[in-house]
Amino acid sequence: MTRSPASASRRGRTSGWQTRLLAAWLGLLAPAAVLAQSPAAPLSTEPAAGRPKWEAGLVIGGGHVADYPGADQNHTRGLVAPVFIYRGPVLRVDAGGIHGRFLNTPDWEFDLTGNAAFNARANDARADMPGLDYLFGVGPQLIYKGLRHRLGGPTLHLKARSVFSTDFHRINGRGATFDPELRWRLRPFAGSPVLLTLSVESSWATESLQRYFYEVPPADATPQRPAYAARAGYLGTQLALGLSHQHTDSLEWFVTARALSLHGAANADSPLMRTSTNFSIGAGIVWTPWRSQAPASD
Repeated sequence: MTRSPASASRRGRTSGWQTRLLAAWLGLLAPAAVLAQSPAAPLSTEPAAGRPKWEAGLVIGGGHVADYPGADQNHTRGLVAPVFIYRGPVLRVDAGGIHGRFLNTPDWEFDLTGNAAFNARANDARADMPGLDYLFGVGPQLIYKGLRHRLGGPTLHLKARSVFSTDFHRINGRGATFDPELRWRLRPFAGSPVLLTLSVESSWATESLQRYFYEVPPADATPQRPAYAARAGYLGTQLALGLSHQHTDSLEWFVTARALSLHGAANADSPLMRTSTNFSIGAGIVWTPWRSQAPASD
């Protein structure tokens, strides 16, 4: 039986005070969180030791971004927003999102991470259907660092996140994802100040999130867009490449490119999945003129 986005929205809607609380939280953290899923953000940051415990300033970025996984339309998106970076012993906020580090050993790290993605309001495949709101996710992450320490190889990140959508008036639960990732960080040239990050990440999503992207209720069906009931399962695999450079103490630039393959996706037959490959690119700067005198510890 198909379920409409409207009914899913009613089931996932939070109460008024929860919406205001989460909206305030998003207002504080949105610059780091939204960029974490946008191609206009660096994919990693330098070690914290010796850097200021906190920094504040502006992030200015933009990119050409797919509307949603499997969309055949990209839009140019830009963002100018305040940014806050905090390098505490447990809580950290940086370009990779929000981290609560509960375990940190030479080989293992366990933390809490957050990420987010832009909304989609002008997509031809979804004409006369509800638009997609901003998405954000939060959940635990287990990192294995042994290969990097011993062999100079990748770190393994096992991430599980609860996903929510918001139009900044209400917040709806949209299910969850499981996202294993291999991530390499290196200097491409000896003595180079440029940091190269390469990552490969696969994603599996619950039925609720897959419905949000790919379900077509009978009321929204057309001859060109037949009704479709989405199901849980494999979402896609992303290859990401990023370059970043700390130009001065207060200025960093970054460039990223991402390719998403949806070959074999659980909902490849959805009329809303118009392509099996998405490409996104972006770039920007982070300017943080305000900083603490006290340094962070790693």
